[in-house]
Amino acid sequence: MQKKEISGVKSLQELWLFRSYILGSVNRDFSLRYKGSVLGVVLVFIVPAFQILLYVLVFGNLLKGRLPGNVTIYGYSIYLCCGFLFWNLFTEVLQRSQNLYLENANLLKKASFPSGALSVVNVTSSSINFMLAMSILITFLLVSDSLPGWEIIGLIPIWLVVTSLALSLGLCIAILQVFFRDFGALTAIALQVLFWGTPIVYPIQILPTWLIPWLQLNPLLAPVSAAQALMLGSALPAAEVWISTVVAFTLTTLFASRLYRQHKSDLMDNL
Repeated sequence: MQKKEISGVKSLQELWLFRSYILGSVNRDFSLRYKGSVLGVVLVFIVPAFQILLYVLVFGNLLKGRLPGNVTIYGYSIYLCCGFLFWNLFTEVLQRSQNLYLENANLLKKASFPSGALSVVNVTSSSINFMLAMSILITFLLVSDSLPGWEIIGLIPIWLVVTSLALSLGLCIAILQVFFRDFGALTAIALQVLFWGTPIVYPIQILPTWLIPWLQLNPLLAPVSAAQALMLGSALPAAEVWISTVVAFTLTTLFASRLYRQHKSDLMDNL
């Protein structure tokens, strides 16, 4: 236990020493993303604003989307937008993580460079995009008088759960992809399956009862459903729904950590 604590403190110290690199990389991410764009950083707000407006108009008004137990005109639109925002956060962190070793081989081969700095850059950049998009949704909720109370603060631990889960899964894939380059393509297929196995575009209440236990194996079900419930002021998922999330995070974190320790030298040779 003492060795783990010392190792953890050392990792934090290393990250602090490389804080300039982390901040510079996050800034460079945004600069490259909007380089050559006439609108520049304004696009950060325009794209999610357009998506939210589209969901509201199409699903809230034209298609008359309704949620079981929620009769408000914007209920389904809020449900959909919230689900998509957390899904986009999950996929961005995971997809950036899965290429972490292959795209940063020169840095990782340096003995003094902490690999954790790359993960911090990944999560920070993805979270900033998420928070900007979420600010648009919250603005819409304010304008439409649909903003819930202080319980919206509960989105913060949900953000932490989603980013942690995406990062742990992404790092597993990143290590495996160094040895087996097919994992990138397989991940894209798995994400498609995971998306439709997550209640984002449909409420879980409309599904047959026999299918719901299988859906609860999805580690994203609990955090996404909790976020949607907070936004709509409805009941949070039961404690047992979170089991798959905890199990998935624990197993992938342990697997990635063990795989990295046991094959670190082979990992660097294959980069």
